[in-house]
Amino acid sequence: MAKFGWKSFLGGVLLGTVGVDLLKSEEADKVYTALATASLVSKDWVMKRYEYISARSQDVMAEAKVRADRYLEKKRTCEDEVTFRGADE
Repeated sequence: MAKFGWKSFLGGVLLGTVGVDLLKSEEADKVYTALATASLVSKDWVMKRYEYISARSQDVMAEAKVRADRYLEKKRTCEDEVTFRGADE
């Protein structure tokens, strides 16, 4: 197991100080701006796809409901005919 002494501590402080300075630099601001822009564009793209898929799924469900109603109506009609014919015999 490695031992960490005062040299490691000073190295960490120095690296941390340099890291904080890098995070506050103008170049870092440009990177932050680019990342924020990319996230906003991605959000717009995702929302457009979501709206399209949502509209399509509503259309599909409406068509499925119409088909199910037709099927159930045919099934009821067939059952009524069988019941009616059975009553005559």
